[in-house]
Amino acid sequence: MKENLITRFLEYKKKRLTSYALTLFQEKTYKEFALECLKKYINNYIEVYYHHQFETLGQGTKVDQEAIKIEQEGMRLELLEELSVKEIIETNESYERKKQLINATHQYVEAIILFDWQQPTKENIKEIITEIVNKTSNKLPVLPTTINNWMKKWQENEKIIKALLEEKDTFILNQIPYHEALWEVKIISQIKQLNNYKKSLVKRVDEEEKVVTEKLKLTTILMNQVILKQLINKEKIGEYIFFIPEEIWSKKEVMNTIYQLLEDDILKEHILLGISYNQMLSSKTIQEKKKNGYRFVCYQDFTHISDIPSKIEAIDTSNYFNYLMVTGYKGKDYATIEKEEPVNMKAILFSKEG
Repeated sequence: MKENLITRFLEYKKKRLTSYALTLFQEKTYKEFALECLKKYINNYIEVYYHHQFETLGQGTKVDQEAIKIEQEGMRLELLEELSVKEIIETNESYERKKQLINATHQYVEAIILFDWQQPTKENIKEIITEIVNKTSNKLPVLPTTINNWMKKWQENEKIIKALLEEKDTFILNQIPYHEALWEVKIISQIKQLNNYKKSLVKRVDEEEKVVTEKLKLTTILMNQVILKQLINKEKIGEYIFFIPEEIWSKKEVMNTIYQLLEDDILKEHILLGISYNQMLSSKTIQEKKKNGYRFVCYQDFTHISDIPSKIEAIDTSNYFNYLMVTGYKGKDYATIEKEEPVNMKAILFSKEG
């Protein structure tokens, strides 16, 4: 799997929400046009709600129901404007019907969004669906099979989500807490009851480069899963740091796979890659990734650095890093590091590993 889990899920969700809309009403003559309208409204909703990409409002707007309503209205006006350009080549009947469909699909999608904002359970799902469908039917024609169809679709969706979020027994993510909603993650195996010889053997195998690369890929996939679970449950998403060993950064195929598994704005915002200062400075490719939205944490050992304030300032003013992770230092230098206050980075962290 090279495409990340979040992108796959959101594409699936767009199709699923469109299918909910198509069970609300049926348009025979202008079916393709109605479908096109539905897709544009739903794509607008997904991009605003999940990626915070606005077309009507300014970037940085708080994403709430009012913002979504304004964006959806902006899409309705945009569709009407696109249609008006074609008025001269449309028959009067076609033009009027398409205008009606732009307005009608806007209202149908309003019901879909209302449903998507709910967090139903097996006990109240039918009640929620019935209320939304009945409310919609007071304004627009609704198919008599809608409630049953929505029930079936919801049940199917629950099975798919369960499969997506199912945790594996062999490997889990160890999440080491730092600041609030900030963790450093490392994959650990669930292998039990090993004697000392077997533990030593497992450790040697774990340190082999091929195993290290596969574990990094698996770590990235598991972090996709963690964030997807928070998205689905509408929970606050924190930040996750994971370190990539220096020898891995030069392996183009491995790094391309990791980048592809993170190629979504949601993942880029919440997952940070650990790298050394020298490695970052020596690679134009990695610096370009920073410009493309990927985020980095500087892993730095200060044990043999004499001028610590100057080193921290250089790391901070490089503008490549969101955090500094201190991996080593002399005992006498702890106070010196701790009192440093970065300007561009969020914080200086002391590694809890080892």
